[in-house]
Amino acid sequence: MARSEKVKQVDELAEVFKGARSVVLNDFTGLNVKKISELRKLCRENGVEFRVVKNTLARRSIKGTPAEGLEQYFDGPTALAISRDSANQSAKVIVKFAAEFEAPKLKAGVVEGQVIDATQVLALAKLPSREELLSQLLGNIKSPGNRLVFVLQGSLRNFLYALNAVIEKKQSEPGSAEAHDVQVESQVESSE
Repeated sequence: MARSEKVKQVDELAEVFKGARSVVLNDFTGLNVKKISELRKLCRENGVEFRVVKNTLARRSIKGTPAEGLEQYFDGPTALAISRDSANQSAKVIVKFAAEFEAPKLKAGVVEGQVIDATQVLALAKLPSREELLSQLLGNIKSPGNRLVFVLQGSLRNFLYALNAVIEKKQSEPGSAEAHDVQVESQVESSE
């Protein structure tokens, strides 16, 4: 590889580490070409970029970026799962794929400028996405209002049932206005 190409790749990787919301380093040993193609496809479908990198170039690219603490992890075969939109989407995709195929192995990651190890990447993958958290929050905010409306409807409904029961009882009593009207009509008919 020519020197100019190396410089270009280092600059590109530096931009990735500066601009991505999350980058997960993984060891893809044990994956054949077909499985790596499947992993790349899964990554694309989920808005994650999968890139195999040379360790020497990657070490150079992290200088002066939030990912400087990753230098020790650039050893052996290394690939990056990069998400520019989500803090945990790259971790979710890699962990999901690894659960099915027992590879790739997690090395470490950078999330929102913080270097995290493999166990933290695994924990991050288990968290709900931002959209899921927002919908849960909205549901929790909306829930008390819904419960209040339900309780008020129930109280109003019970009041109407009680009021109807009182009206029916009054109408069925012999001294009620309706019973009185029936008696008057029968007296008028008999006098005719």
